[in-house]
Amino acid sequence: MAQGALLVLMAPAAGASDEKPNGVKITLPSGAEVFWQETLHDTAGGQGLTSRFRFVMPDLAQRVPSTSGPASDFAEEEERGPIDIDTESGEVAGEETGGETGAATEYADTAQPDAEAGEMAEDGTEQAADTLIEAPALPAAPDVLAQDPVHQDVVWLCENWALPRIASPAPRPAQIVISLADKAIPFAAYDPDVVQLFEAFRLPPDRDACEWEPW
Repeated sequence: MAQGALLVLMAPAAGASDEKPNGVKITLPSGAEVFWQETLHDTAGGQGLTSRFRFVMPDLAQRVPSTSGPASDFAEEEERGPIDIDTESGEVAGEETGGETGAATEYADTAQPDAEAGEMAEDGTEQAADTLIEAPALPAAPDVLAQDPVHQDVVWLCENWALPRIASPAPRPAQIVISLADKAIPFAAYDPDVVQLFEAFRLPPDRDACEWEPW
């Protein structure tokens, strides 16, 4: 297959936005319904051959969190007066605005005299702290934080819809991408009124399995 070539297998075109999409209807484990829109095969993503299974989920917008407004929106801070910190006594002088004074006080209170620092080194607590810095504690399953609310349905689609449709002995894809949208739009098109969600899975060369790629 030529670099970047695109092969399209398409279901009948979806209906208008106020109608149910046409195409193959699939009921997911959560009870949600999706409609297969098309399957694409390409090498444009730099991951080798990729199979893209595109679905329409009419109620996707109700199932995933949404944000509005620019990320830089925030309340303007009030003007602050000067803050003086006496490093000898830890006393703070100045206007108290938005908790800044509290932060400065905490900094002053946590300062350790040289003698106490020496004791810390002797009893081994400093060494223990260095160990924690080198091997910071992580959540038991950090990847869970990257999962979207319909992740389990997407995994089901990969395992039960995409995998059985991987052609054999045709060239085997290295990656499977499952995409959902609340309306049918052309591939790679952007529509600010359409909610879209994508998840990628690695397909091992020696077995049929959907290995989620969260990053």
